[in-house]
Amino acid sequence: MPFRTSLVLYLLILAAGPASAQEVLRDFQPLTQERLSRPDPADWIMWRGNYENWGYSPLSQIDRDNVQTLQLAWSWTFEPPLPGSNGMQVEPVVYDGVMYLRHANENYSAHDAATGDILWRYSRPLPEPIVGGQIRLTIGRGRGVFLYQDKLLAHSTDGMLFALDPRTGRLLWEVAMTDFRDGQQPSGAPVAFDGVVAIPYNCTAWTAPGPCHLSAYSTDDGELLWRWYTSPVRDDPMHFTWGDDPQVYPLESRRNMSPWMTPAVDSSRGLFIFGIGSSAPQQPDFAGTNGEWPDRLYQGSTVALDHRTGELVWWAQHHTDMWNNDSVFDRILVDSAVDPSPPGALGIASGIDTTIVRQLVIGSFSKDAIFYAYERSDGKFLYARPTAYQNLIQAYDGETGAYLTNSDAVIPADPDHEAMICRENRNIPQGAYSPLTNAYYAPVFNGRCGITKVRSMTPDLESGYNTSTIRTVPSPAGNLGQPEAIEVSTGRTLWRQERPLPLNGMLTTGGGLLFAGDANRRFYALDQWTGDTLWQTILSGATDMAPISFAVDGRQYIAVLAPSGTQDTPSHAAQNGIQVPTGGGNYSPTLFVFALPESR
Repeated sequence: MPFRTSLVLYLLILAAGPASAQEVLRDFQPLTQERLSRPDPADWIMWRGNYENWGYSPLSQIDRDNVQTLQLAWSWTFEPPLPGSNGMQVEPVVYDGVMYLRHANENYSAHDAATGDILWRYSRPLPEPIVGGQIRLTIGRGRGVFLYQDKLLAHSTDGMLFALDPRTGRLLWEVAMTDFRDGQQPSGAPVAFDGVVAIPYNCTAWTAPGPCHLSAYSTDDGELLWRWYTSPVRDDPMHFTWGDDPQVYPLESRRNMSPWMTPAVDSSRGLFIFGIGSSAPQQPDFAGTNGEWPDRLYQGSTVALDHRTGELVWWAQHHTDMWNNDSVFDRILVDSAVDPSPPGALGIASGIDTTIVRQLVIGSFSKDAIFYAYERSDGKFLYARPTAYQNLIQAYDGETGAYLTNSDAVIPADPDHEAMICRENRNIPQGAYSPLTNAYYAPVFNGRCGITKVRSMTPDLESGYNTSTIRTVPSPAGNLGQPEAIEVSTGRTLWRQERPLPLNGMLTTGGGLLFAGDANRRFYALDQWTGDTLWQTILSGATDMAPISFAVDGRQYIAVLAPSGTQDTPSHAAQNGIQVPTGGGNYSPTLFVFALPESR
């Protein structure tokens, strides 16, 4: 392809310092499937640390008794993001003492994880239509890289999938997944299992006219293995959920429904499990459906695909979306007995055998931050409960899992109708699970409610979701920050806090700690059982992406980025009268790495 005429490779061999690139990487061992499925506690091997998306490190050297002595071990400042980037929405990968990162300017690098010393850097130029803003893509949107066998797998803003040699950063191969001019772009961090790498896509309604998909490629050479469209093709029995034929919006004109975050992997069944965002246009009225379950699949749903074929194994729909209530977050796979008695239950399945351990999918999936538990084998609904204030979902049927929408939140095809919508309760920053407490830690908040109406009675590409928020009003909840620890087996609250700012991306550790940051540059270590703050420090900017933990030569480290880059963080800071560096713009992100003092 003509825009691929130059690729710049920087291989930096450090002569000074405790270790050279050759010394650190000379013993590189290809990452086997067995090690990926059962990660070494010293590594942070993938997005959220494992296939189950726990966001948990078993390391316990740093614990509740000594965390107050935590201190900075090293830091690394990256180049400013390119224009059009929101900043570094990434998690580093750490394997055998080496850290691998994607930057917000299409650079990739490897570092000595104990010192931060750079081992190699690889840079990819972007085509002028992207850099110049003629194509409306978010630069550097990919949220990480993936190590598989002897390859570092990554994707770029312009729709390329490529593999680097993790020892040197040398390009091994590259393939075009999509034509960036079509407006689709890879989004979440890649995840590879059994020779198949899945790439989450973003297909924003006003830039990508074609139907969206999750696609899978060979880890050997990037060959396309399968492509699963996020709305039903004609031979799918759920095709009817888009209305009777001839449908108002047939497959080729259904937009968005992006699976834009990294799937969890059920490695025993070989399933990719992930969520799907909003449709465009959003209103059931315009598609000729009534909005009742199931409506316009597979938007607002969790789906499970066979990793070898891309065939749909099961689905569970959580809402019909007319509010941009993206359902793409935190599918976490845990095993637990279930005996639900949650506060404010929205629905509980009957006849649950409370004596057996079940294989579950849990998490707060959507912007409304409702907490769910489903069976992992077939998507059967078990229970749902609210966290922060929302007014979209009234209830769930305990037998079918069917949702009942609050009638006051319905946005009909009526240009004069206004509805108050309260659902800005979570976004990209990740939650976490801890096996120590069998609890899910939810980074939720009570965002402002929006007075919303339809934008046009003739939805088109330019109108996108076809809704407009004409003004905002405070949430009835009063407080903005509301992190919560939820016991998985019962759905009960282990603890909940009311804070002026949300706690953002979360990490749990074997030392009984929960690490998270906020928009006021504060980075905290909390007690997993009580939520008490045990340690805090101040960073260079707002932090929202989750920290990670790893170990080198027996020493445990905690790493966090600031400023990192989501759109909510500046808004939350402004609501509290705070001016701090946030992701994007001219701010250079810095990786801060903490450890206990070295013994002398």
